[in-house]
Parts: sequence; C-alpha cells; structure tokens
Amino acid sequence: MNSKLNAALDHLLADVRTDSSKLSILFWLRAYTTLAQERQTTRLRWAKLSGFVSRTAREFGINGLDHAPGRALLTDYALFQVVASDDSGKAVRDPDKIRALELGRAYDVELRDAYQRYLDYVAEWTENAWTTLRTREGANASLTSVLVRWAPEGRAGLLPSLIEAQQISGGWLPREVLAQISQTLNVPLSEVYGVATYYAMLYTKPVGKNIIRVCDDVRCYLAGSRDVLHKVKNILWLKDGETTPDGEYTLESVPCMGHCDRGPALQVNERTYEQVNAENVMSLLHAPEAAPRGIAKGPRLLKNIATENLHTLDGFLAQGGFIALRKALYMLSPREIVGQVKLSGLVGRGGAAFPTGLKWELTAQHIAAAKARGAYDAASVLPRERSAGYVVCNADESETGTFKDRILLERHPFQVLEGMLLAARAIDASYGYIYIRGEYPLAYQRFRAAVQEARANNYLGANILGTDFSFDVEIRRGAGAYECGEETALFESIEGKRGEPRTKPPFPVEVGLFNRPTVINNVETLSNVPFIISEGAREYRSLGTEKSPGTRLVCLSGQVKRGGVYEIPMGVSLREIIFEYGQGLEARRNLQTVLVGGAAGTFLTPDEIDVPLAFETLSAIGATFGSGAVIVIDDSAKMIHVLKRIAHFFKHESCGKCFPCQIGTLRQLEILDRFADHNARAGDRQLLFDTGSVMRDASLCGLGQFAATAILSAFEKKLVG
Repeated sequence: MNSKLNAALDHLLADVRTDSSKLSILFWLRAYTTLAQERQTTRLRWAKLSGFVSRTAREFGINGLDHAPGRALLTDYALFQVVASDDSGKAVRDPDKIRALELGRAYDVELRDAYQRYLDYVAEWTENAWTTLRTREGANASLTSVLVRWAPEGRAGLLPSLIEAQQISGGWLPREVLAQISQTLNVPLSEVYGVATYYAMLYTKPVGKNIIRVCDDVRCYLAGSRDVLHKVKNILWLKDGETTPDGEYTLESVPCMGHCDRGPALQVNERTYEQVNAENVMSLLHAPEAAPRGIAKGPRLLKNIATENLHTLDGFLAQGGFIALRKALYMLSPREIVGQVKLSGLVGRGGAAFPTGLKWELTAQHIAAAKARGAYDAASVLPRERSAGYVVCNADESETGTFKDRILLERHPFQVLEGMLLAARAIDASYGYIYIRGEYPLAYQRFRAAVQEARANNYLGANILGTDFSFDVEIRRGAGAYECGEETALFESIEGKRGEPRTKPPFPVEVGLFNRPTVINNVETLSNVPFIISEGAREYRSLGTEKSPGTRLVCLSGQVKRGGVYEIPMGVSLREIIFEYGQGLEARRNLQTVLVGGAAGTFLTPDEIDVPLAFETLSAIGATFGSGAVIVIDDSAKMIHVLKRIAHFFKHESCGKCFPCQIGTLRQLEILDRFADHNARAGDRQLLFDTGSVMRDASLCGLGQFAATAILSAFEKKLVG
C-alpha cells in the first residue's frame, strides 16, 4: 500500500477527530469515491458532483452548497488533482494553482496518478471512517437531528438551533455549522451570523472547554469580585476575554447573573457557584455544582418555598396546586377570570406596572376579532399557527440586583405554569412561550421538567382535565442579552432575529409575537394569578395599600447581613426591609445609599429610607420600584466605581438600534471615566445631565430611556463629587 496515501488519510482522520466541523471534508471524499465507483472510473465532473452533494448532503447535516470543504480536500491533503475538461491542459496538482481555479467551471476531479489503483481501498477506508465518526457522540449526526427538529419552524427556530448546535460543536459555531443552519432554516447566512454575534453567550470563534464567567456587576463588585477575577487571571495567565493556549479555559467578566444575595457568583459552563472568593475559586473550576441556598420567605408566593420537592408535580399538588386552574375551568368563564384579575388591582411586576387585567381584556378582544376574521391556521402542522394569540412569560430577568424570578422558577415552577394556563384560558389562547435567560440553567431544567410532568398528566396539551380547553407551552432560552427583557425585543428573539425593540404602537395586545395579539407578563406577575383566582380579589387586596394592593417580592442584596428574596405587603418601609428583614449592616459600617429598582432605578439617601415601598409613594419622591431590587451600599464603597459599573453595563447591553442610546451610553461612560481619573473637564457634569436628558427623551425603549436615571440621581444627591 502506498505510504503517502496512508499518511494523507491518517492526516485527514486526525483533523476530523479534533474538529467535528471537518466531517464535511470527509463527506466530500465519500462523495468523490462513491461516484467514481458507480461510474467504474476514477474521473468525474465537478458540476455533477455538486448536484450529488446538494441532493444527499442534508441527510447527514452537511451544507452541499458550500464548496470550501471540497476545495480543502483537494488542497490540504494532497489526495486529488483536477483537469479543466473544456481545456486540453495537463492535470493540476499544485495546491496553490487549485485554489486559483474557478469552481463554477466544469473540472474533472480524480485521485492523483500515484493513487489511482487504490480507489477501492480509499472507498472502503472512507466508508469505515465515515460510519465511525458520524455515529460518535457529539458528531454532526447530532447536528442533523437538531436541524431536522427546528427546520419546520423556519427562521423562528434560529436561536434554539444556534444554542444547541454550539453545544455539540465544541462550544462555538464554526462557519460550516452556521452555513448548515442557514441552508436548513432558509435564512441568509449574513443574518444567521448577525444573530449569532448579537448574543454574548454565542461564540463564532473557538473558546475554551471551560468558560469561566465571573459576575462583576454592582453587587458582586461590592462583595469582592475583583479579587476573584485577579486570582483567576494570575493563576491561568489570562486577560478578560482570552483563552488559554491549551484550549482549556476562557475567562469572561459578565453582568449580573442573578445570585446577588450570595455573591460573588461564578459560572463554569452551566455550573453555578455562589459566595466565591479568591481562596476557593480555583478549586471550584471542576467541582460539582452546589444547590443554590439563598433565603426566600413570604406569606403567599413564597409560602411553601422551602418545601423540598415543591418543584415536582406531587409536591405542588400536595400544597394545593392547580386548585385555581380547576376553579377556572369548571366554575368561571374567561370573562370572569379577567374580571377577578382587574378587581385585584394586580399590576405588572417587571417594572412598567401596567394593569394586568386591562392587558388581558384588550388582548382577549383582539383575539376574538382575529378568530372572527379567520386570521390563523387551525389546520397547521405547527401548534403555534393554530393559536389566534399567545401567552408569553418573560423570564429574561437581567436587571442588576434582581433574582426573584430565578427563585420562583427553580423552586416553584408549577405556580408559574399555572399562571400561564389561567392567562391562556382568560384570553382564549392555545399556545404560549416562556423565555428563560441563558444564565439560569437550573431554572431552565426545573421548568422543562415541570412542563413534561404537566403534559404527561393532562395539565397541558389537548382537552385539559377533560374540558374543551387546550394549551401548550414552548420553552425558549436566551443567550445573554439584557435588551431581550424588553417585551418587543423578546418577541424578535423568539422569531429568530436580533433582540432589538420594535416601535410602539402597535402594542403587543394587538400586534405581538408573530404579529398576533399577545399577553406578555413576567414571572412574578403570573405567579400572583393562582392566588387571585383561588382566594378571590378581595382576599388578595387584604394586604398592601389601596393604590398598590397585594404583596411584592423584594430582592435584598448588597452590604447587608442577610440578603434574600422577601415577599412583603406593599407599603412596608425601606428602613424595615434593610434593618429587620436584612438585619442591618456589618459592625462599624454606616449606610451610604440604597439603589432601588436596579441599574435603571434610583439612589436613595439615608434620609429617604423611611419611604413606604409602594408604587405611589416611591413615585412621589422621584423613585421607582422597578424590578424589586434593593441594593444596600455602605460607606466603604467608592461610589464613582459603582456608577462606572452601571454605565459600563448599559453601554455593553445597548443593542445599537437607536442612535441616542448607542452613542449616549458610550459618552456617559467616558464622562464617568474622567471623573474616576480626577480628570473631569469643565462642563462635564452638565454634559452628563444633557446626555441623560437626550437618552430619556429620544431613545426607542426603556434601556436608553432609563440608562442615566441612577447615575444622575447619584449626582443630584451629592453621592459623588
């Protein structure tokens, strides 16, 4: 046997084993040898080979329109030569000359002269290698199954395809994989690339086997995340965003990961660790994941939150689960469900505080109108197409200092699911989505298990509990984009686009997801609905204030002794939250300020902490409840560095769609950098306020509109010089 031939084949096999994206090169070799044997000749025309590849490649997850793997086989492994069939020239063997050929022309492709008589051997070797590599765990056969599953969705299957393809492609998305996804979903490759590069947790360049993400947002910074980062950098000899030469580790500092009460937080791939410090960080890189242990207490939403198996169906049913659903199905009409929610006074808990019952009522009217004009396909093979409107749960909780939704999804997922079912019944929708942020792997796993159990026991699917009500839920994962917490940007993401906001109006109640009427509520809002339906609107209003009825989940973190998620009656003072629920500050520390509402919220001084936490009282002093985040900052913190982190967060997360936000967040950070370096220019303070005003008045969505709120409040209250 020819030793050079064996060496070339061994070279190819070694490359494919270390890079699964190169399986497509082996496929082209298989195509060459198969056609050559069928024709009983070693010669075949490039154009006809292309037809063979394009007809058969999809079965194996190969992009048959991409000639790059075929060219690589000709040039990189010295196995083949080409002859221009319409020219009477000699065979071209030199790789550089082959690279210069026009592949659109017809060339004869053949094994090199020295290998011609080994065609059968090459064919047998290729088939054995193909069978072995294609069936191994994580090879392109898995990618094929991913693409087959999402192909019917078309563009709407793009983000989940990218996420799943990355998991089986070595943690990143090679161009060949992006091309396969483009071809299968019929989305232009440029737009696939645009989506892949938009999300921080998707990678189009090689990364380490272990991606180390260290939270360096406000709360974790106050707890010492800088020390953790410096320790990892010094041990692994890495800079932020770099990968070790052996391909083992990639290091990233990231925004809030939603473990603020027990920070600093760190993730290694999908394993999350809390209370990380410089001493234990290196031992955690390959350690098993520990269950989150944050404190969560409250009278209603969090009443049974400490129950060990509450996240299972049996545990949920034992605590009275699905009583509200049964009542809604057997005793109440959809209009009566909406009426109870309106009477309760429930407003959105995501920050905007829009009346939930009114949102449902308007959506129900538009769905009824859509059904009357037949604006949906009741016979479609896609379940979403058979629904005239949708229920969407916004679980993309990315606001700094906020982690209540994570607690509910991890420990009480069926309560959230029941809220979605009640919303669907109220508006007459048969399909819904929940969009869970990518940094919450355990929440995703728990909710997925809950959906599977509910579906298996007829709490989801067709004719739920023997009624005429049918509803199902699809789970979508985010991939690291704060902007997707904005409702229309979330719709864009589900539809397979970059998570950029839409212009409003029209509003989602009329034109939402897939251009159909849509109710979108966040996790906490939906979790309130089962209590309202089972106990009644009057009982719900027995806690709270007249204008802010019910309870609210507060995410207490920062430099306080006992952070956690506390469910409080509306109207409890901020002082009580800090010094009774949170047990105050550490010894010999004084309160400097409190950030209420997250990065888009407002700083309050020690003189303002007697304010009751209710929508109307916070609004009266120019503050907002926002996402429910309360970050306590004592006198040890340097406020200018806290503000820089907030500014960097908004600059990093701006989607860039509108100019005021794209440029304004950058200028805001530049000005704060000058303040931090004691190099502020004359007029910088006024320029900061002017920039904030422009962003507030001219930005397309809430990110830009509130990007300067906290920073300007700190300057107004003289928390910085």
